[in-house]
Amino acid sequence: MGSQERRRLPMTTSAAASSSTRIALRGKVLTPTQAGPLRYLADGLVVVDERGKIASVSPWSEGRLRLPVLDVRPAVITPGFIDAHVHFPQTRIIGSASGPLLRWLESSVFPEEAKFRDVAYASAVAREFVHRLRSAGTTTAVAFSSSSPLATQTLFEALDESGLRAFAGLTLMDQACPEELRVARAEAIEACEALVARWHGHDDGRLAFAVTPRFALSCSREMLRAAGDLARRHRLRVQTHVSENAREGEETLAAHPYASSYLDVYDQAGLLGEQTILAHSIHLSPREWDRLAEAKGSVAHCPDSNFFLGSGRMRLSEARDRGIRVALGSDVAAGRSFDMRRAIASAYDNALCASVETSPAELFAAATLGGARALGLETVTGSLEPGRSADLVTIDLPGYVEGEDAVLAQVAFGSDVAPVSRVYVRGRLVHRAD
Repeated sequence: MGSQERRRLPMTTSAAASSSTRIALRGKVLTPTQAGPLRYLADGLVVVDERGKIASVSPWSEGRLRLPVLDVRPAVITPGFIDAHVHFPQTRIIGSASGPLLRWLESSVFPEEAKFRDVAYASAVAREFVHRLRSAGTTTAVAFSSSSPLATQTLFEALDESGLRAFAGLTLMDQACPEELRVARAEAIEACEALVARWHGHDDGRLAFAVTPRFALSCSREMLRAAGDLARRHRLRVQTHVSENAREGEETLAAHPYASSYLDVYDQAGLLGEQTILAHSIHLSPREWDRLAEAKGSVAHCPDSNFFLGSGRMRLSEARDRGIRVALGSDVAAGRSFDMRRAIASAYDNALCASVETSPAELFAAATLGGARALGLETVTGSLEPGRSADLVTIDLPGYVEGEDAVLAQVAFGSDVAPVSRVYVRGRLVHRAD
């Protein structure tokens, strides 16, 4: 690693920790609920208290409040979107069509991620990354960094400044990767410890560190075990990939011949549990699905990426039938958009292709409350209900759109004609469209 990689991780102060003020928004309201069905108000009022929490959601009534009301009609107010799987260092290579997964990594991803040893480059991309998230209405992201500790520090600084809620982690790679991306186990775990100390739980839990093995193929057994130990000691969330591509699965078992399956590699390392989010999960066997359910892990479904790389189709029914929590991920840059509404549309198409019944309501919930449940944050965010954090967006609708079904259709599938106009996290405006 270069000399700049050895510099001590700097301390920063939050520019996003300013207190919220009480606000009220009037407009259509559409939200999943803990009870199950969506709640829709044709003319509703969302009141946010001084702590940045939702005080009430109710039908509009004249003369009820003694504070200014922001009238966003004909916009609809929804929970902010949760991107459960996205790669920060791939921001600039969206659309790089260089083949299926392993060839794509070698040709497009690894050369780009090597650039993140340059802190100035990482900082520039980090600013682009958080801007793209906010512009798309994403209020919570679960992000892979690169294998560079300083690039990961830079990512956290940008997330802190942005006001977004996020989990992020140093990408662990100590084998089967270019030398400029390889970081030895001891050095990587030491860097993770420093990042945990600095950022995990930062700003009253708005930012958190996630243990992030890239995938089993790029990590030695010793690295995976060390990652599992790190996660246990600090009670950290784990994010990684599993069974994305058939050839990847074959090479993983060749690299880890002691394991009975791809999922078993993580299981034996102590990386499989309630805190685990596994991206893709396309080629899991029934036995692996059963074990994932038993371990109470979650799946980040990334259908646009799966289409782009020709990886296959994840069957929602495998998870649904076993009660496994499913979130949606953009998986930029194999996913071609930061827009989680595009992910909803791809998930709908994927289900049709796989002959699995689904609905716009189910997938809208997966992109909001489903993501919160996968992260253990369902009492914090993911829905517009009293006591939840005011992580919400306003989506401008054409004036002719009326009724729950039509509004849901535009929210789920109409991002080209119904753009995000405002984004709030904890009641604080973090993005406003020009």
